[in-house]
Parts: sequence; structure tokens; C-alpha cells
Amino acid sequence: MDTFDKVKWYVLYTKPRHEKFVESEFLKRGVDAFTPKITLRRRWSDRIKEVEEPLFKGYCFAKFPLKDKRNIVSLPGVVDIVNFSKKYVPVEDSVIRSLKIMIDNDLKMDPCPYIAKGDFVSIRKGPFKGLEGYVIEKRNKNTTLVVSIDAIAAAVKCVIDMDFVDLVY
Repeated sequence: MDTFDKVKWYVLYTKPRHEKFVESEFLKRGVDAFTPKITLRRRWSDRIKEVEEPLFKGYCFAKFPLKDKRNIVSLPGVVDIVNFSKKYVPVEDSVIRSLKIMIDNDLKMDPCPYIAKGDFVSIRKGPFKGLEGYVIEKRNKNTTLVVSIDAIAAAVKCVIDMDFVDLVY
């Protein structure tokens, strides 16, 4: 079977605030779709209300063969399939399964920036607020950060809590 014919999970870009709509449209058509949602407490001037919002704004997961690409992107609310230079990267079943388990068990989840080894980051809080450097290692909740001083060809490294780190674009 050609990879073009294999049914895999892909990430779809959606129109703003259309994630749940896209998910329901796919499910109506018999296509497996999933939009991870979290419940947030929103405060208005006269009340506090719990609302359900997508965990990843602007995205919906759907399971289909790439040969159906034209039909998929023509559905209402879908902008495109996430791709990198027209290379469509499938999402592993284990990732979708993990997200579903976390949601089914009401785990507290917050989206956070994807920070990888080699990324340039800035510390946003704590005693090192304002410090900038490169991530050279990630371990559980900690990251090893290197601050390079080009003028003297030297560098120092320290371990920082990942909750304090923001990706610098």
C-alpha cells in the first residue's frame, strides 16, 4: 500500500474559532477527528462561567489518507493541512491516544511553547528574569541553558525550570 493511501492522523489549520465546528463536520462525514479541549473559568463583569476551549487554537486533528487531501481542505472551516514545504507530516497514533487519555482523566493541561535543544530562549520570571541563552539540554522540568559571550569567546551554563523559559523568535 502506497503511503498516499494509508490512513493516518494529520493536523489541519482551521479558520479562527472553527476548531470544534471542523471536528463535528468531519465526524458527521464519518472521518475520525479530534480537537483536544480544556475547560477554563472565564470572568465577566457580572459572573464567572466555565467554558470549553480548544487546547491548540486554530488546529484540529483528522485521520484520512493523503489521497483525499483535496476533499479535506474543501470542507467548511478548513484552511489547509499542516505541512512543511508541501511535506505532510503525520501525527503518531500514540500522540493522539496520549492526548485523549489526558483529556478523559481531566488532567490539568496548559499549552506551552515547544522548546527544543538549540532554541534561543529568555527567562521570563524568577531571579534570572531577563537572562537569554540557548537550550543545550532538556531533562524533565529542567533545561540546561548556555549564555555565550562572543566578545571573549566564553560561555556559562545553568539549569533553569522550564516554567520560567520563553522561546525568543
